[in-house]
Amino acid sequence: MKKKKFLLAGILLILVWTLCGCGGKAPSLTYDGSFELRLGKTKAGEVLDAGFTNLYSNINDRQIGSMSWENLYAMKGNVTYGTMYAGNKSSSEKGFRDGVIFRVIIEYDDPDYETGEILINGVNFEGYTREQVREAMSDFEITLDYGEYLVFESGKYEYSFAFSDGSETVTRISINDGTEAELTIG
Repeated sequence: MKKKKFLLAGILLILVWTLCGCGGKAPSLTYDGSFELRLGKTKAGEVLDAGFTNLYSNINDRQIGSMSWENLYAMKGNVTYGTMYAGNKSSSEKGFRDGVIFRVIIEYDDPDYETGEILINGVNFEGYTREQVREAMSDFEITLDYGEYLVFESGKYEYSFAFSDGSETVTRISINDGTEAELTIG
């Protein structure tokens, strides 16, 4: 009888967790229609194996310290695919390739590099206005809409859109799963 009560309690907890949006759905980023990055799940090694290079290639052989992170500046040729943060939540060092991507920053106004095609949950936000972003993100809760920033949340996931220098279109997007608050500087 106790097992049934615990099982029922567990099922109810999962149901409540799902209905309240706690945790949220992990963002999916699709690069050039061929590589899917699942925030909080994809490892840096998977990004490199998909043909992306790290602008600072010497980092590929480095270790990520315990409770720390390192950046991966994802490139293909002279095209940028943003800065990815590879984290290590464990109590010991791990290889850079084993770091899990927990944050991605996409810059659309980088004067040195063209930005490749990146879909966020199926949407390419390049060139989107504030109103178009609101419409595309209508299923998410707005937590900040002020000045240069428009921020949405879905459970533990945060999507931050920036419209810098008086721009009418998105110039920067940051997506994270909250891991950064748990880590120290890499």
